[in-house]
Amino acid sequence: MGNQALCQHDRTESMLKAEYQIRQRKVTQVNEAVKLDLEQEHKQSLIPTIYQNEQQQTSCLHDWLESLHESVLITQINLNCDASTKFLSEIDEEEEIDQTKQSLIDTQEIFEYKKSYPYCNSNLDMVIINFYILKKNEFKIKLIMGPPKQRIRWSCWQLMAYTPKFHIQSDGLSFVEQDQKYAKAIRKDIHRTVTSNEIKYFETGEGQKDLEWVLLKLSKLFPKLGYCQGMNFLVGFTLIINNKQTDQSLQLLAQMMVNPKYLLYYIYSDEMPLVKLLEFICINEIKMKIPDLFNHIYLKLEVQNEIWITKLIMTLFLYNFHINNVCRFWDYLLATSIFDISDIICSLIDLNRYEILNMEDLHQFIQWFDSYQKKELDNLQIDKLIQNCNQFKQKKNKINQYALHFCILHPMRHPLIQQIAENYENLTKMKEFIKKDIFSC
Repeated sequence: MGNQALCQHDRTESMLKAEYQIRQRKVTQVNEAVKLDLEQEHKQSLIPTIYQNEQQQTSCLHDWLESLHESVLITQINLNCDASTKFLSEIDEEEEIDQTKQSLIDTQEIFEYKKSYPYCNSNLDMVIINFYILKKNEFKIKLIMGPPKQRIRWSCWQLMAYTPKFHIQSDGLSFVEQDQKYAKAIRKDIHRTVTSNEIKYFETGEGQKDLEWVLLKLSKLFPKLGYCQGMNFLVGFTLIINNKQTDQSLQLLAQMMVNPKYLLYYIYSDEMPLVKLLEFICINEIKMKIPDLFNHIYLKLEVQNEIWITKLIMTLFLYNFHINNVCRFWDYLLATSIFDISDIICSLIDLNRYEILNMEDLHQFIQWFDSYQKKELDNLQIDKLIQNCNQFKQKKNKINQYALHFCILHPMRHPLIQQIAENYENLTKMKEFIKKDIFSC
C-alpha cells in the first residue's frame, strides 16, 4: 500500500513537471513570435504595470502568453493557408457567445484589417486579434482582469475601440488659419494636463507638442465638435500608455468617438446628451440595487451629481483616481461599454458602504471622494472592486429601457438618446445614425 502511494506521488510529480515544461515551451514560443521583451524602447509605456511582486507579474505574464499560444499557431498557419472565416469587420456583430472554434484569418482578412486600422499591425496585434476571434469571452475576461504589460493592454484597447466598417482617415488633414482658435484653447489646457505626478513628459516641449498635434487633428476630424476642455486628459493618458505614439492615440480616441459601444463624441457635444443619460442610469442603478446607499447619499447627505458622478463620467475617472487604477477601469469599460461606468460607480460605493453610511454631512462625503486623488488602490483592492462590478452588470435591453424612460421624462430629448431608446441593440442602425449626425454638414 505504501509503495502504491509512493508510486502515485511520483506520477503526480512527474505529471506536474511535464505540465510545467509544456507551459514553458508555449511561453517561449509565444515570446519568440511576438518579441514582447525585445521590442524597441519606444514601444514600451511611460509607466509599467504594477504588481505586488515580481513573481506575481511573471506568473500573470506567463498565463497570458500561454493563452495566446493557440493564436500564435494560427497566425503562423495563416502564412501558408488560404482558409477563411468571416471578415473581422463583421465579428463584433455576432451574439456574444463564447465559441471554441478553429477560426482562421487569411492573408486577405489581415490586409483588410490593416487597411482600415493601420496602426494596429504588429505580430502581437495580430496574435491578439486571433485570440479575440477564437475565444471572445475568454479574451474579455482576461482584459478585465488586467494585462500584465502595458504593451499587451494597448493592443487590446486598440482592438476593442476599432469600429467595424467605419474607417477614419486622418493622414490628409491640413491646418488653416481658422484652426488657430482651437490651438489657442488647446495651448491653455496643455499646461494643465497632468495625469501622473511621476511623469514629467507634459512639462517638456516634446510632450506639449505631441498633445497639441493630437488635439488639433482630433478637432479637425470632428469639425462640428472642435476642441472641448477635458479632451487633453484623455489624449495625455493614451500617450502615457502607448509611449508617445501620437498617431495611435489619435486613432484610438477617434474610434471611441464614433463606436456605438463608447460614443465619446456625445460626452463633449452640445447639451452633453451622453453625460445626462449616464447620470440618469447611474442614479437609477444605485436606487434600485443599493437603496440604503441611495437614501443616505441623496436624501440625508444631499449630494449633487456635479460633485462626483458628473466628474467621473466626463473625465472617465482620470481626474479623481491614480493612473494605475484608471488603467483597470478602462480595461473594464473597453471590454464592456461606456454604459458600464455605472457598474464601477455602484461597486465603488458598495465596497465603501460602512464608511459612507456613517457620514453625517456633505463635507465628509466630499472629503472621502477627493481622497482618491491622493492615493492608489493596490492590486487586491482594485481586483475586489472590479470583481464586485459583476453584480451590477446590465444587459443591452436595460440600456434601451433607461433611454426610453429618459425620453418620457424629458420631452425635449436629444436625437442620440432617442436613437439609443429605439436601436441600441442594432449596431448597424446605430452606426448609420452616428455617421449621419457627426459628419453631415
